[in-house]
Amino acid sequence: MSRPSTLERIPAHLRQYVVQQDYEAYDAVDQAVWRFILLQTYNQLKETAHPIYVSGLNQTGIFIDRIPRIEEMDECLSHYGWGAVCVDGFIPPRAFQEFQALGILTIAADVRTADHLAYTPAPDIIHESAGHAPIIPDPDYNRFLRRFGEIGRLAFSSREDLAVYNAIRNLSVVKEDISSTSEQIYAAEVRLEEAIASVSYTSEASLMSRLHWWTVEYGLIGTPQDYKIYGAGILSSVGESYFLHLPEVRKIKLTSACVDVNYDITKQQPQLFVVETFDQLNDILDEVSKDFACFVGGAKALRVAKESGETCTVELNSGLQITGILTGVVDEDQPAYLQFTGPCALARRNRHLPGHEKDHHAAGYGTPIGVLEDGSELSTWQPGDLQRLGYTGPGARITMRFKSGVEVQGNLEKVTTNEEGYLQLLTFTGCTVHRGEQRLFQPEWGDYDMAIGERVTSAFAGAADLSFWPETEFAQRKVPRGKHYSEADKKLVTMFDQYNLLKVGQDPEKVLKRFAEMADVVENEYPEHWLLPWYMLESLCHMDRGVRLSMRLRNFMKGIESRRFREVPVSMGLKFLGLS
Repeated sequence: MSRPSTLERIPAHLRQYVVQQDYEAYDAVDQAVWRFILLQTYNQLKETAHPIYVSGLNQTGIFIDRIPRIEEMDECLSHYGWGAVCVDGFIPPRAFQEFQALGILTIAADVRTADHLAYTPAPDIIHESAGHAPIIPDPDYNRFLRRFGEIGRLAFSSREDLAVYNAIRNLSVVKEDISSTSEQIYAAEVRLEEAIASVSYTSEASLMSRLHWWTVEYGLIGTPQDYKIYGAGILSSVGESYFLHLPEVRKIKLTSACVDVNYDITKQQPQLFVVETFDQLNDILDEVSKDFACFVGGAKALRVAKESGETCTVELNSGLQITGILTGVVDEDQPAYLQFTGPCALARRNRHLPGHEKDHHAAGYGTPIGVLEDGSELSTWQPGDLQRLGYTGPGARITMRFKSGVEVQGNLEKVTTNEEGYLQLLTFTGCTVHRGEQRLFQPEWGDYDMAIGERVTSAFAGAADLSFWPETEFAQRKVPRGKHYSEADKKLVTMFDQYNLLKVGQDPEKVLKRFAEMADVVENEYPEHWLLPWYMLESLCHMDRGVRLSMRLRNFMKGIESRRFREVPVSMGLKFLGLS
């Protein structure tokens, strides 16, 4: 039986994020940016990256001379149990984790601009492909990534997390947009600062985000004195892969305490963490997540779920799962009654109970939990045991009193059991639920479905059954979108096109003459642009011609670097050509 394709493996609610890569939309500047970064990073990383990096590039469909086709990457990654799809820039963190849990790389198709060549906070195809893919062939790292996604998709976030995410997304888009003004960039930076300042506590999702940053994005492996690079943010950054070796960038042994260190996505990192082996990453993941609501359950899990304000699933010791937004817990220290709002659903083993999908509980759901007044646990009862409460058959009126003080009284119409024959759900008509003077359910609200369970064993973000979410279709739009170039930018793109034609089989003297003319244009009209001069300089080195023009181009580029040292990798590019 053949393995399902990557698209076939994507749940219906995630299809909306998948778009189509329009390969013909990449222009000459895009390809030039890709090739320069891959040349420079590969030249450095073949010595400083984890050994699998070099072979991992080709094994995952990535080549130095051209931007990768995502369908080719998908085919290559399938040999390692992974796949790849194209997405349009940022996608919500929860969706990202779900894709990762499925073993699917989400790859943004855009290419960073030449102005942000050394580093960009926005997702682009250089980072998403050349950064993330090459290490996947390592089986221990592969396993860690999948487990990270599986746990990450269950981690609770907060409303404050969403504000920070939206601010980061906005800043990244604004910074990468060639038409953005300095005022717009400043406003976006202020918005992010304010969002970060408003965070009142560190959520589970934030802890996972920090762990992801210091491992998957910016991780080193080995020892603080002798390390190799595996983090995607470094593997895809000309600047980070160079500056990380400076002594002022501290190298710290990785422990679970790394999640106490926040990060700034817009800046190069002041410290990095070093793990001994990829297998150790799984141990640290377990340490960071051991107290998450999905693993500990109980009153703590309910507090986390309620505080998050997001759709979640609460699982009881009976195996019954309740999906909805938890808004009320009667007696939070010793939970007696759970109240959910919005569309809710009941499930077991991540599958909806027939008739208890969200349409049936569209207005919310509530249920008591805990033992009966005499200490009995309903989850251990079979239908015959209900006779102890006076149940004689469908429609019999019974009263249940819980040790918590909650009382349920109504006509028991239906008894639902699990596969083992134990009670799972009781359906009443004419039902009243109260705790002292507190009314929790009244007959006029309709039928009452009471969940069976004494304890909360787990609570996690999201739905138990993925069909809870609305179905979506694959987006029909293509990316990258066409760029809105100014006349000056169009002229620069045209010169890159001319360069590509000149370097192939042309008369050397004609090439030198045209290169000199292009150098005049760049110096006079683009005094901060260095990438085209670098390419011309590379061609001159191969031709072994034009010493004076070479020196002129070199000096022009060095002048730009003197003004923007950490922004432009000129020295690195010159060193690559043997001209530093």
